[in-house]
Amino acid sequence: MVKSARVRRTQRDRAATPVLPEDLILWEIFYRLPAKEILRCRAVCRSWRRLTLDAEFLLAHHRRQPSLPLVLFNRDAFSKVPATVDAFDLLQSPAVRRRILGFSSYGECHKHYIHASCDGLLLLSRTYRLYYICNPATRQWCALPVTDVSNVVTLYHHRQSGEYHVLCVEQPDGHFSAVYYVLTVGSSLEEKRCIALSVPSPSVKKWIAHARPLDQDNPPVLLHDCLHWYSCSYLDGERKVVVFDTVDESFRCMRSPPVADNEAQAHLCPMDGTLGIHQVDRHTKTVQVWALQDYEMEVWSVKHRFRLPVVEMTKYAPYTTFYLMAVTENGDMLVSGSGSGLLFHCDREGKLVDKFQEACVSPEVLRLSFKESLVRHVFFERKDGKRVKLQSFFRGL
Repeated sequence: MVKSARVRRTQRDRAATPVLPEDLILWEIFYRLPAKEILRCRAVCRSWRRLTLDAEFLLAHHRRQPSLPLVLFNRDAFSKVPATVDAFDLLQSPAVRRRILGFSSYGECHKHYIHASCDGLLLLSRTYRLYYICNPATRQWCALPVTDVSNVVTLYHHRQSGEYHVLCVEQPDGHFSAVYYVLTVGSSLEEKRCIALSVPSPSVKKWIAHARPLDQDNPPVLLHDCLHWYSCSYLDGERKVVVFDTVDESFRCMRSPPVADNEAQAHLCPMDGTLGIHQVDRHTKTVQVWALQDYEMEVWSVKHRFRLPVVEMTKYAPYTTFYLMAVTENGDMLVSGSGSGLLFHCDREGKLVDKFQEACVSPEVLRLSFKESLVRHVFFERKDGKRVKLQSFFRGL
């Protein structure tokens, strides 16, 4: 009886074995699928489960995923529909929305703030005191021993150690003596490590210490293992890009393009494998996008210049002010119509592609990009073996 049951299981497994070669399945099919579909594929057969649990596959799959802008869709207090954070794939036509986080109620949504996005992980806080690292694709999370919202700057991957670090800042003497420290995800607060402002110029060092590169509207852009912030402050008569080297964990500054003072605030963005800075003229609604041509020599040049399709957008949202909120790597844009509840998708030539609107919703572009990942991390595993409680930002999914 036992032998015949084993034979039947073997025959069933063989019947479920895919007829396609594994290389074709991996390189032409699985790498292109979103994380949700990969999780479903694991239930098909043992072979597919083995392939999709392999560490090398998970890392390669993450690298192949698009980097998508995040938008918070905030319902009003009387709506029973949960608020959500969605990722917008603007490369597809029409654009595809992927649900990333879902809050069980309007009140829960307002208790959370998303601070950083890195390698498929989100750093967020609740009630401005409790901090979490979470992976929306796997619905895993862990708490961070940080209790002050003003301390957290960003989250990054330290390539040499393979660890994830949280960059924090303390200002014991007010706003004139910033002290930076690094906290490893999975460690205790007592293990935090101070880092020095090892920059060549004393004036630059003083400027960074006084004006820390934390701007909720200007999250950093990663390039060449360095995080970059565009600063609105002046140093020696010009604006600078603040650079944090994640390898040796030190600060420096680099030259920025000649951004005009009479225009709206500029924002950094990834642009065709390098850095970009976009800005909109307040009066003419002309978009100007600079790209960093030479990273070592800090040479910038204008890559795109066009006008927003204000006439077309005004048909859907009259008497509205329009703000450029996000620019993707290929130049597509998300434009917000202030107070209208509308988001507009424009291409890199300034043409209106699509619009998004929902009832009882106020969309907010978070200026963060998200790249799905199923890579497993040790810091999500509980040492006591107990099941982790599902957090409120997953309950609305």
